[in-house]
Amino acid sequence: MATATAGLAATALLSGAGSAEAAGSYISSNSGGANVRSCSNTACSSYGYLSNGSGVTMQCWRDDQWVYPPSSNYASNRWFKVASGVGTGWVHSSLVGGQTSVGRC
Repeated sequence: MATATAGLAATALLSGAGSAEAAGSYISSNSGGANVRSCSNTACSSYGYLSNGSGVTMQCWRDDQWVYPPSSNYASNRWFKVASGVGTGWVHSSLVGGQTSVGRC
């Protein structure tokens, strides 16, 4: 049952279903953390760095720059706007664990 629920959550996330802010998400990176950026592109400035396990609140998503390993955990062009201890900004989707359904920005 847990696998089915996870599959539904992933489907909702990818489709952009839902529009409420979602809490309970956290940074989970193969490199140990993630930058919170001013825009959804690795060339954008960083507001700060969050270590693995740092909580973030997912607000919405957008598709923009593709990022590939080793700069990400998996290849994707999905970015999440998140609120965190270093401010509100953008984190690549592969670096956010415990993803919950949020709408498109």
